[in-house]
Amino acid sequence: MTLQEIVEIIGRITYKPGWSLLLGWDGGRPYLQVEVSTEAEASLDSQKRDGTREPWKSRKQHLSLHMCRQEVVGAAFGLIKDAELHEVHEWFRYRGASIFNPHLDPDVLAEVARKKTSFVTRLNAMSMEEPG
Repeated sequence: MTLQEIVEIIGRITYKPGWSLLLGWDGGRPYLQVEVSTEAEASLDSQKRDGTREPWKSRKQHLSLHMCRQEVVGAAFGLIKDAELHEVHEWFRYRGASIFNPHLDPDVLAEVARKKTSFVTRLNAMSMEEPG
């Protein structure tokens, strides 16, 4: 597949208003990236939660010139799906806290995970037998 063919395939993909796919070149390899403008609801800042809008870009998804059309389209779909799931994790709150936020410090999470008191389990968790 040529870079021009990838450009044409990506050009045929659409999603929500304010969402677009960027095709770039990095280290000799093409990549895709989602770009969200302030037009998109996803540009609302999940930390401030005051209506502030910030444009953002997703991670890069490197492509290969050896991919077929379905793989390129699938890579774009997966990138959008991952970006949406990232937003779900940022916006979901429990008791006012963003407990699944992908920006939480993994070292802090590791400390919480080492504490026995951090775990909530049922007595029948392994057997799933109902009491009674």
